[in-house]
Amino acid sequence: MSAYKDLALSALNPLEAVELGRPSQQSDVVLFRGIDVFGLPARDVASRIAEVTTIVAAEDDPASFIAPDLLLSFWRPFQGDDDPEDEQGYFFNSVLLACPGYYDGPSRP
Repeated sequence: MSAYKDLALSALNPLEAVELGRPSQQSDVVLFRGIDVFGLPARDVASRIAEVTTIVAAEDDPASFIAPDLLLSFWRPFQGDDDPEDEQGYFFNSVLLACPGYYDGPSRP
């Protein structure tokens, strides 16, 4: 069953972004070009994405990262790269895929 089965789009309210949260079951895997976004430590995900494109720490949240050319952002509530037992900071908790213009601010006056 899809978590997005009731997602409806219209010309009046176009989709601007889709955010995926960390799966609750280890059997659910989210991959980007073979990179396990939620299964690998955040530091490793950022390093592997950096092999493909530019990825930078978010200005307002240095524990999170943005790959602007891919319109992807990776979020975690805090940086915990040295503590694998603390999943909240060691792994990313969500990834957002945005449409062009999303990071430019509101599109409506």
